[in-house]
Formats: sequence, structure tokens, C-alpha cells
Amino acid sequence: MYSGQSAYDSLIDVCLNSAMASVRTLSMEQLNELLYNESRLDSLIDNLPQIRCLPTEREAGLAQNKSLAEWNLAQETKLDQLRVQVRFVAAQEADDDAEGATKAFLSGAISAEQFLKDLLEKKTLAHLRKVKSDRLLTILRDQQYAQAAPSVPQRIVVLSLSPTIVECEHKYQVIFRYDLLNVRIQGYDFTYIEKFQSYIDRMARRFNFNVVESYAVAAQTQRVVVYKPNSTIVDNDINLALYDRVVRLSNVAAPHLQLFITLVETHLPIGVTVTFKQHEKADEDYRYIPDLLLKQKQEELKSLDNPIVRRNLGWE
Repeated sequence: MYSGQSAYDSLIDVCLNSAMASVRTLSMEQLNELLYNESRLDSLIDNLPQIRCLPTEREAGLAQNKSLAEWNLAQETKLDQLRVQVRFVAAQEADDDAEGATKAFLSGAISAEQFLKDLLEKKTLAHLRKVKSDRLLTILRDQQYAQAAPSVPQRIVVLSLSPTIVECEHKYQVIFRYDLLNVRIQGYDFTYIEKFQSYIDRMARRFNFNVVESYAVAAQTQRVVVYKPNSTIVDNDINLALYDRVVRLSNVAAPHLQLFITLVETHLPIGVTVTFKQHEKADEDYRYIPDLLLKQKQEELKSLDNPIVRRNLGWE
């Protein structure tokens, strides 16, 4: 019958029985020494066979756990590859379903309205699955590259982008597009920034993107202080200007955007950072330098609507 006793309790019982067996063979003089000499008692316990084998068992357990952990880590890459394959197959299945809807429509099995509905849903699902599959594959490649190569500063930043679905003139075709995108170029070398802004503007037009406008944003000044070695005495004081340029694009086809980003990254000058993001109202406000005097006057005008202020001025 199962007693519910743990392995630790069982080991204690075995050690206790073994110690008692050793004590029974001792003489009275040895028992007195054992009673008043703690080192003798410790030596008796340490020399028990069950106690002496504990370090070996612990080391074996640690080695086994390490081996299992290494095996689990080795399987992680395989699992990620399987995930990519599953996502790819799922995207292909969605494409096949869309083809099936097309064949059903051509054979007259479904109406035009049902066909357009099914095609839009299945093509959207296929596109989303393919995007996720490509994204996961890119992450895996980046991880492998990061393990093989030293880390370098990130100079291309792509913030979260959400395309919209646009139905083309051909009623069976669906294209994902970005309404407004901002390509922000930043760097400390004015010449590189100006030339690269022109390059991005020119390449965007070749991709048939609509260039809404290209403009400059006020430079930000950063103070850099260099101290003398092993002291707090300032050796040099430098003011660096971070130049900022923006190229705003519209009607950007999602399939072409990744190619455009790759092209920009390939020709990116040293010391220049490029950010791709969807346009927001904050981006429009950021380009203008706030007029503090104008804001002050606006606040004064707003305060005139306060009854207390109007009463103090004698207007009421």
C-alpha cells in the first residue's frame, strides 16, 4: 500500500537506520566521545554510504537537466520552421479557396454577388496569412543573422503599418494600399540629408507612388560635452544639429512598399536614419515651430470669456 512518504523522508529513515546500526557497535568510551564531540558526530553522518552518494546523484541530476534544456533549445528552431511551413500552407489553402470560388462562378454555381464576397474574404485571408508567414520567416532570419554577426545600430525603422483594401476597376482584383506614408530622414550631415531626400523622392516616383510633398523640419540642437581624462573638467563643448527631412507619399501599393524599403536600405548613407510610418495629425503639427507669443495672445482671448475676468475689467 502506498504510504504517501516522500523520497526525502525515505532517505532520512534509511540514513537514521544506518546510523543506529553503526552506533550499536560502539563502545561506551566511543559513545561518550560521540555525545560530547560534535565533529565526531558529523564525521559519522558524513561517512554514511547514503550521504556520500548524494553529491554524485545531484551532479547527475544537474547534468540530466542541462542535457534536456539543450535538447529543448535545439528543437526551438525546428518548431519555428514548422510554424512557417504551416502558415505558408494555410496561405496557399486560402489562395486555393479563392481559385475555387472563381471556378464556381465561371461554371455558374454561384452568383456574382456571392462570388465577389467570397473572393474578397478569401483573398484578404490569404494575404494576411502570407504577411504573417513572411514576417515570421524574416524574424527567424534576423535571429540567425544576429547570432552569426555582430550587432549594428538600426538605421531603418518601420513602424506598424495598416494597409487599406482598394477594389480596382477589374472587379475580381483586390489590392492593399497605404493612403499616406511619411518617410522621415534624420542625420547630422546636412549634405547627405539633402541628397538622400532627393533620392527617395526620385525613387518613389519611379515606383509610381504619389509624392504629396517633401519638406524640411526644424533641426534639433544637441549639446555634447567631452571631459578631460579622469576628471570633471570640460575639454570640449560641441553643439550638434540633427537635421530632419520628410517625404510624404500616398497611394502606396503594399506589395511594392517592401521592395522600396529594401532599395532605400541598400543605398542608405552612413549616419542617416530613415523611418517609415503612417501619417498622423501629430506629424503635421511637428513640422511647424510653435509661436509662443501667438499662443499667449490666444490664451488671453480665451480668458476674456471668463465672467470673473470680464467683471474685473468693468465689462459687466
